Amino acid sequence: MQNFFRTILPLAAGVLMMTSCLSSVRPDDRQGIVRFRPVLGTEVRSGNIGEASFPEDIAIGVWALTDGQEVYMNGEKAEFDGEDWTTASPFLWPEKELRFIAFAPFEAGAEVKDGRIVLDDYDLSAGSAGFFVTEMTPPHSRTDSAIHLPFRLATSKVDFRVANGLNEATSVRVERITLKGVYLHGSFDSEADPEWSLSGEPADVVAYDSARDGEGPAATRDPQLFGLTLEIIPQQSKPVVEVVYAFQTADSEWLPGQANTTGELKAEWKPGRHYTYTLTLTETIVKHSPGISTSADM
Repeated sequence: MQNFFRTILPLAAGVLMMTSCLSSVRPDDRQGIVRFRPVLGTEVRSGNIGEASFPEDIAIGVWALTDGQEVYMNGEKAEFDGEDWTTASPFLWPEKELRFIAFAPFEAGAEVKDGRIVLDDYDLSAGSAGFFVTEMTPPHSRTDSAIHLPFRLATSKVDFRVANGLNEATSVRVERITLKGVYLHGSFDSEADPEWSLSGEPADVVAYDSARDGEGPAATRDPQLFGLTLEIIPQQSKPVVEVVYAFQTADSEWLPGQANTTGELKAEWKPGRHYTYTLTLTETIVKHSPGISTSADM
């Protein structure tokens, strides 16, 4: 019996040491688990393409297909785990090479049809996030580390700056900014031209509301940003912007509920672009001038 315990105790100690060693090895270090490295492609004014960090709080949807178009991953949800984007249930590399295509956010519920990303009836009126897609990647094998997924923004962004163009003795507080007459529903096909098909009727969307967003600073001669950056489905439209404001002269109380509008913006909003409109309040109309960045930031 003593010899038995002399034999079993060292074996038990060895098993404990092996278990401890295995538990200290992360699954990501074992090679063979499919992992991802999403980035956001950015275009600078020189025309060069760069890359920015992809937001870590947005889950992505990923497909993986063999060159024979067999589906290995079918719109799987991948999230950032602190180091990599991985699926909740790990996918191990098969013997075949895989090509990948992805979209974000995962909640958009896009599909892949014949190697292209298709999204039906995206509703931006419900506060949906911008929509991101990738192209199909080249073939990858199990010898590759995290799969590089360069996303591009398929929607547009619009925001507003306001300047006081009234006389020097008049102070202005912005109460509300509304973009009126834009389409907020559409379907997307990554191989179509144009990629977006609009649906529904034109609607109004509030970019700034002092009751909702908190009262901003008084408008000055220098344009200041007010309100949200709106996610917009790319479109050619003729919306107007209405600004509701209060003003005060040296000898008066604040007079709220004043409203003026711009003329038609004649907007042509393209995917991946960020449009900033400067709105100058005058006595009769809101003057507007657009500024366009070549790439939408996050």
